[in-house]
Amino acid sequence: MVLFLCSCGSLVHHRVEKGDTLYSIGFYYGHDYQDIAKWNNIPAPYVINKGQWLIVAPPEKNNSKGKEKKYVASKNEVSNKKSSFNNNFKRPVIEKSTSSVGNKVVSSNPVTTWQWPTKGTVRNSDKNLSARKKGINIVGTRGQPIYATAAGKVVYSGNGLIGFGNLIIIKHNKTYLSAYGHNERMLVNEGDVVHQGQKIAQMGKAQDNLAQLHFEIRRNGKPVDPLRLLVSRSH
Repeated sequence: MVLFLCSCGSLVHHRVEKGDTLYSIGFYYGHDYQDIAKWNNIPAPYVINKGQWLIVAPPEKNNSKGKEKKYVASKNEVSNKKSSFNNNFKRPVIEKSTSSVGNKVVSSNPVTTWQWPTKGTVRNSDKNLSARKKGINIVGTRGQPIYATAAGKVVYSGNGLIGFGNLIIIKHNKTYLSAYGHNERMLVNEGDVVHQGQKIAQMGKAQDNLAQLHFEIRRNGKPVDPLRLLVSRSH
């Protein structure tokens, strides 16, 4: 995603580029895709077009003034200190999804269990809650399988978001999304409905040349601490 932002009066806009989706834009800016849709009067199924300008900040809270300016934004990968973590991993069981009907996700269906997306050591498990809300980095072996943490629909599969490499975003319901970054190979496409425990990618390397998965869970567009939701690996 090449980010072209425009501060126009009291609003901040993003120009849609090839490969962008409302979900990936919301993910990058830290807002719920439904909010961005509402700010821009975009109805479901949230179709956007290349070159379109979107409001990407709450109109009532963005009161910046000044001359209009356009620039390319950048984002740096968060550096995390390696720490030990219980590496006992139980491969998720692939079950028949109860959150899909045909090719549509039942948006009211809650997620009762969050499975680990892969095995490995969590680099930032010793970080405070605020830091872990930005996601966790699970160190493993290049090419090892990455699994869907819960059933849902793939709403982004690409490499347009700076700092995330090959990224997959899965929509589980109206509230939750999960994201999987730094994949070497992606095995699902946008629009695919996936089951919990389904293999969706293979682990790749981050900018520090270390094989790892960057994993996030977001609630209403805001990152939450994944370690508080994932099932225990102590058994």
